[in-house]
Order: sequence, then structure tokens, then C-alpha cells
Amino acid sequence: MTKDVEVLLGNPKKAILAMAIPTTIALVAQSVTNLTDAMWVSGLGTDALAAVGIVFPLFFIMVGIGQGIGIGAAAAISKRIGADNKADADRTAAQAVAYMIVASVIVTIVLLIFLEPILRFLGTGASEETIQQCLRFARPMVMFTIVFLAVGVMSNVIRSEGAAKRSMYVVIMVAVINLIIEPFFIYDYGLGWGMTGASLATIVAEAAGIMVIIYWYIIKKDLFLKFRFRGFRFDRLIAKDIFSVGIPAAFQMIVISLVSIFMLRILLMAGGDDGVAIYSSDWRIISILTIPVMGIAMGIVPVCAAALGAERYDKIKDAYNYALKISISLMVVVMIITIIFAPQMNMAFTYSADTEHLRGGMTDFLRIAALFLPFFAMGNCAESLFQSLGMGVRSLTSTIFRNFLMIPLCYAAAVLTSGLTYIWWGASFAEIIASGLVLIWSFYVLRGFIRRRSGIDRKPSEACSN
Repeated sequence: MTKDVEVLLGNPKKAILAMAIPTTIALVAQSVTNLTDAMWVSGLGTDALAAVGIVFPLFFIMVGIGQGIGIGAAAAISKRIGADNKADADRTAAQAVAYMIVASVIVTIVLLIFLEPILRFLGTGASEETIQQCLRFARPMVMFTIVFLAVGVMSNVIRSEGAAKRSMYVVIMVAVINLIIEPFFIYDYGLGWGMTGASLATIVAEAAGIMVIIYWYIIKKDLFLKFRFRGFRFDRLIAKDIFSVGIPAAFQMIVISLVSIFMLRILLMAGGDDGVAIYSSDWRIISILTIPVMGIAMGIVPVCAAALGAERYDKIKDAYNYALKISISLMVVVMIITIIFAPQMNMAFTYSADTEHLRGGMTDFLRIAALFLPFFAMGNCAESLFQSLGMGVRSLTSTIFRNFLMIPLCYAAAVLTSGLTYIWWGASFAEIIASGLVLIWSFYVLRGFIRRRSGIDRKPSEACSN
């Protein structure tokens, strides 16, 4: 047993922090990579910046498939580690990699065939130059789908055994590499490949991270899990555990992408390319601001799943309540800071003459969106709790409710007011209402789950059959 596994199975509050802090740092580094793309691309003009926003939902679906498999695998692996069944944990990790390879092949083929029609649909109303920029940016990503899916799967597998620091090291390395090589790939003083160069730089950086993970697992062999492919065969029980959480988790990413697509259509109708540029750029800032919540929520899955495997339901409750308390508190602080410093936060996207006119609209967006941050914490923690308990469908239901409530409110604002500011208010109110209700639901579900499982545990014959 490694020290990471000992922490995972120990005090739930310490385990949450041990997972959340390095995961948060890793997510910051990942967001820096995404932010770097937008910052360097903004130097190519508004068309290029809007293109990044149009491609983002498609890219998010690709990443979501990898994350879905990875989250499902993480919950299944951590549960087996908690139950002291290392052999099954190893087999689960190997099976997750096999599913990732199969999914990569399928996604690559489908997107290569339908890429241009999809991008033209996503960018309905955008200029032809913006669409061409989209194609230049998206094609390399599609060709190397396996890299992005591998990142999602392997980062979750590492966290499932409590080794969140290892995942953090990899993501920081990827961010540094991308930051260094991207301008060289984009501009004429280097390779001068423009949007294609921005995409390829990210691929090179991510591939370097995957190679480090392969080195740890296959060559150095100093992590807890072992990928056993000799005599490999698919196991139905493992598949059920992975996909009962993984498929809904992947669909959660798809739901978020679909909502982004609808939002793009609404914004193109109300504000044209400027509306898309404001939304896509500032949403990257919001994504960075919510990283502490994402880190805490991602820590909930392995910690609570391991407690479930060990049948320590008291630890599940303690871990969840503690995660909620610290994530909501952090987001209240972040909300206040964002409202005060919104103009300064937007300088990264408005430094060129082509984008300077967006500064006022971006400031309005950030200040309004900041109001939903504490509620965002509630919704995300609740969804992670559902995943840790194997309730993938409940987690998906929460995501659908939280995201699709935004569409009618924003559409009504666009039709009735024709103003971007009212669209931002619609999005903020939707998150506040939906996440508050999801939090209440999570308490109800957790209480019922513990009662049922505790009742089973008091009946020895039923416990044996279970």
C-alpha cells in the first residue's frame, strides 16, 4: 500500500484536502493552457477568437468522452481499493484504457467525416473567415483525438488511487510546454501556422504529459495500480461499474456542450461575433474561478467511493459535508473579488486594437456571472456525490436541469430585450435556482442511501448475499 492509498482510506477531511489541493493546482494549470490558447489566438483578430469559442463545444465533447470513462473508472477503482481488492482494481484500470482506445477510433472517424458540417452548424451566423479559422483549429484536434481522451482517462485513474500530486505534476508540465511553444507555432517569427499551430502546440504538450504517465506505470512502476493486459478480457461486472457512472458522466459533458451550442446561437442572434467572443473568452475566466470547487468535487469521487467500498457510510457523510462547507466559503470570497476586479481580469483578451471594444461587455458579464459562483459549488459537489455512490443517472439529471434551465431564460432575454446584459442575468439566475434545488435533493438522497445500506448491514445474511 502506498502513502497515497493510506491517505485515501484515512480521515475523510484530510483525504478531501489531500485530493482537492493538488487537483485544484492541476486544474489551474489546465485552465492556463486553455487561456493561453485564447490569449495568443486573440492576436490573430476577432474572427480567430470567435472561432475558438465556436470549436469549444465540439472539443468539450471529445474531452468529455475521455472524462466520462475516466470518472467511471475512478469510482470503480476507488471502491475496489476501499474493499481491499487490488486485483480487481488493476483489471478495472486496464479495462478503462481499452475502452478509451476503442472510443478514440470511433470518435476520430465520425468527426473526420462530419467536421465541416458540424462547425458550420455551430457557427451559424458567423462569417466565412471565422468558419475557416474553425476548421484550421479543429482538424488537428480531431486527428489526435486519442491524446485528449487519454488525458481524461489517465488523470482520473491516477487520482483514483489517491495520487493527485502526480496528476498535478503532469498538468503543470503540459501547461509550461504549451505556454513556451504556442507563439512559436502560431506567428511568423516561428513556424507561422496560425490557428493550426495553436492546435498542434496543445497536442504536443498533452502528448508529452501522457508519456510521463506511461513512464510511471509501465517503466518505473512506482504507483499502486498495475495495468495487467496479459490474458486480458472484458469483464461484465467491471464494465457495469464503469459505465453506470461513466456513460452519464460523458453525457454530462455532452449536455454542457449542447447548451453551449444553444448559447452560441442565441448570442449570434443577439450580439453577432462580438457576443460569442465575450461569452467564450469570459467563460474561460469563470472556469478558472470555479477551479477550487472542481478540485474539491473531483476529490469527493475517490474519497466517498473508497468509503463506500469499505462500508464506512459515516465517512461519506463527513467528507461530503466538509467539501460543501469549504467550497461554498471559497466561492463567496471569489465572488467578491471578481465583482471588484472584473475590468482588470479582462485585459488579457482586450489588449489588441481589434478586441479593445469588447472590454465593457466583458466586465458586465463577469460581474453578473460572479453572483452564481457559491451556488455553482453546491451543484457540482452534489453531482460528484452521486457519482461516488454509483448514481450516474442522478448526476446526469442534475446536470441537465442545471444547464438547460439557462436556455429558455436566455432566449427570452434575447428576444424581448435584444441586449447581451439581460442574457447574462438569465444565465446567472438559472444556475442559482437549479443548483440550490440540486443541493436539497442530494441531502435527501444521501440520507436515504445511508439508511438503506445501514439497514442491510444489520442483517448478516443479506450482507453476505450483497
